Amino acid sequence: MLSEELLHVLKQKPLGLLFDIDGTLSPIAPTPGEAYLYPGTADLLRKVSQYAHVGIVTGRAVEDGARIVNVKGLTYIGNHGLEWCNDLPDDSHQVQVISDAIPYVDAGKHILDFAEKKLLPEFPDIIIQRKSVGGSLHYRLVPNPEQARERILAMLAKPVQTVHMRLGEGKRVIEVLAPLNENKGRSLRRYVEQIGLQGVLFAGDDRTDVFAIDEIARLRQEGLAAFSVGVKHADTPADLLQNANQLVQGVEEMAHLLTKITDMLSHNGSATA
Repeated sequence: MLSEELLHVLKQKPLGLLFDIDGTLSPIAPTPGEAYLYPGTADLLRKVSQYAHVGIVTGRAVEDGARIVNVKGLTYIGNHGLEWCNDLPDDSHQVQVISDAIPYVDAGKHILDFAEKKLLPEFPDIIIQRKSVGGSLHYRLVPNPEQARERILAMLAKPVQTVHMRLGEGKRVIEVLAPLNENKGRSLRRYVEQIGLQGVLFAGDDRTDVFAIDEIARLRQEGLAAFSVGVKHADTPADLLQNANQLVQGVEEMAHLLTKITDMLSHNGSATA
């Protein structure tokens, strides 16, 4: 059964449903390239997008996130809000980088070049993902992950400061970020405002998803019908678990909840414009 609070949000029109990928719609994989959607999730997203505006909000680059989800008609928001695409990226739908981030493209490339040269010889199991602005250093496969984390942070601290970038963290990943006040929460609000949503749901599991969970709380205070779902894993941040309106146990339960949401919306039968 869906809670009365969630049912109230789902009855709003227009309605928006936004989801993180890794750890929310996709089981955590050993490497970023091995990630895949939980079985049946793509079909659910395809079906529910007939009744709600659906967005994917990920720390991955848009093209990388779209590769995993691969559902047409969704809005893909990548790199923690720096990249947007109104459908699967192709010749007709280009990935847009927000204008404030463009001056930091070269700085991000410089830091990742430095990381490849200085860190990979010492930690060859680190996986470096380049994005349009900045990128990610995944250290999940390193034999001593905590040692690698401390070494990455120490080695990059000064170079990042020199080129006016900043560092962020997720689950066994360090992010090289532009020094902008941009995150999943601001992206969520922008999505709400652009469409004029009257109801919105967000689901996520990681440290960077806390920004969106907190933004849902602010939207609720402002009178919008808003609801957050925290996907619980062994390493899900405590503040996300404390502040989410509902918790589900892992990606499988998230898929079950999405099934219930899809069934409810399809039963009501009111499609989006």
